[in-house]
Amino acid sequence: MKFLACLFALLLASCSMEQTIGEHAIGYNRSVEQSADSLMVLNILRARDEAPLHFTTIGSIRGGFSLGASLGYDGSTGLGNGIIPNINGSTNPGFDIGPLDRQEFARGLMRPFDPVLFRVLWDRNMPDQLLLYLLVSRFDEGPGGRRAINNPAYRNNLTPAEQAACTAQGLNAEPPCDRFQAVVDQLTANGPILFNGYTRIVPIGPRLTQPQAAAPELLAALREPGISLRADGPGYRLMRAVDQMVICIPGPQDAQGRRVYTAAAVDREPPQVAGIPQDGDPCSADEVVEQPSGISGRPAVPAIAWYLRSAEEVLQYLGAIQRREEQGVPYRISIRAAAQPRSNPRLFRLWRERPAQARFSAAYRGDNYWVAQHNNREDLTLHVLALTTQLLNLQKAAADIAASNTLRLSR
Repeated sequence: MKFLACLFALLLASCSMEQTIGEHAIGYNRSVEQSADSLMVLNILRARDEAPLHFTTIGSIRGGFSLGASLGYDGSTGLGNGIIPNINGSTNPGFDIGPLDRQEFARGLMRPFDPVLFRVLWDRNMPDQLLLYLLVSRFDEGPGGRRAINNPAYRNNLTPAEQAACTAQGLNAEPPCDRFQAVVDQLTANGPILFNGYTRIVPIGPRLTQPQAAAPELLAALREPGISLRADGPGYRLMRAVDQMVICIPGPQDAQGRRVYTAAAVDREPPQVAGIPQDGDPCSADEVVEQPSGISGRPAVPAIAWYLRSAEEVLQYLGAIQRREEQGVPYRISIRAAAQPRSNPRLFRLWRERPAQARFSAAYRGDNYWVAQHNNREDLTLHVLALTTQLLNLQKAAADIAASNTLRLSR
């Protein structure tokens, strides 16, 4: 009987150990959630105040668990065998918290987002308008051209009719219009933005006759990766194959009812999106042969260039939105989703008083700031915080960012 009692006590200890580990693992996860959410809100409020940003991270969480089982004997009752099992347990959690003030983190924080990230988020069916507002810092036409700066200070309270007039002007919009808002509404007015990856065939040198194409000296050029000899009109030409990704901006339908798209090339270097010559159909083709410079007579498409933000700029942007909200100007974006009515939710807002559908709060300089539950039609704050957390985590190490294999082509 003593042996069975000991075995029973050990089994109880084992079960208690499993339960304790599970409970503490969940508890630690909730602690990380609370601290990470609060830290994100604190830095956005620091950005609102134009104060320095500070970041820390929980490097590791160590849980020390100990469970013990023992047996006692009580002979005072005179009943049974008097054996009393006893189980004792204790926990000693430990945390490693460190400031993220190293050079590598600072560089990642200030590095503009790779446009491949834009494509990844687009594949997750996020609204085009949300991505454009959050990731794009400005549109422009190049040196001396018009610009649309994504600055919440330019946002004003306008009636729907006034906003429609601003959208019609696009890059020509003047205050009280928010020119960036006008451009975004124009870009998304005719449907969703699309992406397409294709092979761009770029001519190299002049057209060759058949004897010139058979010359031995061409063999060295043909050994280079991506170089081929192709028929070109009455002769031949060396061609280079280049992987290219384009963003396709929807325009109005043509006479046959087909949607017309304007292509803009994607590149890792600023501007990350820029206009290209539209030979062929870059928005639907697998391969496009580009006409040699000066032959097609088709200049580069007059598309505006896009400049992407860094993670730090996103935090500064959200702080500026909060500052504008506290000045009494709601910062709403117009979202047009397929098969759904248009909505105008707030992009971001921290509430000074607890909202009806509160998610969590964070204390800052003696006040509590609340985040409301996500609502596609009213408030995107929680979704924006989740996306910003992912963006910040991606920039913590340069190796975490997927490299784009697209190249900028210049003539």
